Amino acid sequence: MTDFAGLSDLFTEAYVVSLETKTNECNQLILSDVLTQEIKTITRQIADKVDLLRLDLNKLDLYLKMADGQMTVGADSTGMKQARAVINNGNSEGVVKQIRSLLVVVNNNLTVLQTKGLKPALVADIKKLTDEIETLGNDQNFKTTERNRHTDANSGIYNELWDLINFICETGKALYKGVNATKLNDYTLVAILKRINAEGSGSKTGSNSTTVTTGK
Repeated sequence: MTDFAGLSDLFTEAYVVSLETKTNECNQLILSDVLTQEIKTITRQIADKVDLLRLDLNKLDLYLKMADGQMTVGADSTGMKQARAVINNGNSEGVVKQIRSLLVVVNNNLTVLQTKGLKPALVADIKKLTDEIETLGNDQNFKTTERNRHTDANSGIYNELWDLINFICETGKALYKGVNATKLNDYTLVAILKRINAEGSGSKTGSNSTTVTTGK
């Protein structure tokens, strides 16, 4: 502190406090990785629901073909082909939209389809899965928006901390370059990171390790 204060009046105890405050603020941030994991979980749940829906559509497709020529539309105009296409594309919003359109055709021709063996339980299950996929998709979109918002907010706060650290490092270089190599390393980012990573590697237990990423 004496060396730094001798170089500039900016370096006071208040400066140190501001650095500690900003560091604590960063420690309290909601990490985007947490939301990313939640989004991955929802994505898997959607995929599971879609797989079940695909099985139900296989049965429904058979009933539609059996009733071809007796419905208000041809079997190839029910929207089944389009429904399978959006399922294969992994578009959950498209799945919901297309299945609901398909269900309109089914309900309009329910009497005929039931004569071919279609059970109300199958229609109900398709609707239930579609509703669940929609709910999960909405949650996925919400968490994605939240992750983007947190990422933007976190970047601003981390950059503020980076500015403080970078200023300290630049000042340390100005003070100790060509004067004290040991102290110079204390303010050289590459040397600091090597030291931290070495300490992390030395304290590994199992698969745990320390990884440091930098960049503004």
